[in-house]
Amino acid sequence: MNPEAGNVKVFTLRTQGAHAGFLSNLRPGGHVAIHFPDVSGKLQQRLYSIIRKEAPDLFEIAVKRSGRNGVSDHLHHSFQEGSTLSLQYGAGEITVESVIDRQHIAMIAGGIGITVPIALIRELVGLSRNGRPIPDVVLLLCVPRIADIPFLHELLTLDLTTTWFTFHVFITREAVQTSDHFLPGRPSEESLHLLGQPQAVVICGSHAFAQGLEEQSAKRFPKADLLIESFTPPTAPRTAVLQQDDATSLVRLHIADSDRVLEMSPGRSLLELLESARVPIRSQCRSGVCGSCRLKVSAGECRFEPDFCLSDKDKRNGYALACCTFPLSGNITVRLNPTV
Repeated sequence: MNPEAGNVKVFTLRTQGAHAGFLSNLRPGGHVAIHFPDVSGKLQQRLYSIIRKEAPDLFEIAVKRSGRNGVSDHLHHSFQEGSTLSLQYGAGEITVESVIDRQHIAMIAGGIGITVPIALIRELVGLSRNGRPIPDVVLLLCVPRIADIPFLHELLTLDLTTTWFTFHVFITREAVQTSDHFLPGRPSEESLHLLGQPQAVVICGSHAFAQGLEEQSAKRFPKADLLIESFTPPTAPRTAVLQQDDATSLVRLHIADSDRVLEMSPGRSLLELLESARVPIRSQCRSGVCGSCRLKVSAGECRFEPDFCLSDKDKRNGYALACCTFPLSGNITVRLNPTV
């Protein structure tokens, strides 16, 4: 366990008794699903990015303490050398293989979203040392304060000692003078000129951060591939929060696959509602990236928060993601396993 800036700790984990297929899915830039209790003792599943893999059975994750008494806070407080936890699976599409064939790539990260870029950058460093051609990389990082920048020394060293890596940090809650590396405020669409003309843009951060930068990047770099990783679920629409204690706004949820009908108050995502009723539903990222909780929704009033994987055609055909769908009122029909 090693402390990093910004209330981040790096944990080195060694798997025990894992088969080769499981180990091959643990890739830097991807994530691992961990079962561990939160501070209250309730067992939860959470995803953490793999930032380094030193051996087939040995890898690192970076965990940020949030102060919300969740799994990350409990890991910070209780996890130490010799502790054990349950690993569920490894997954994720953003790995070095997804960017290595480009000449110029951009990375944009907010806060703990740096975990995916640092994983890819470390992989590129290794390939470069072995004589492999690698793309030029520009990283834009957005953090509240300079003291919140994880891996700052590593990033600065790489910037100053290579020709292929450059990074800039936007500081949002601390007055700084503009320099080669540090800029005040938040990145805007105009700020993206720092990225040049990338062929791929990797965006990592909270749901709102990823959504905003995805829109700006798509507008500025229409030909670039956008690779998105979001670390938080969408925020419930304000109307759902206001209605959740109103008995007249109860949602009647008809699950077409089983003909089961549930009555519940709005205010939570469809994924949370189904899970609270112990209705089996696939899910992984919980933030609109992976598409695992894809289903079909009809009737009733829902708010569909932006996701990062459904096409406009999918949405016109009634597909939605349970993690990004917030029932508001009325009779809503859901098909959990749509075949067409």
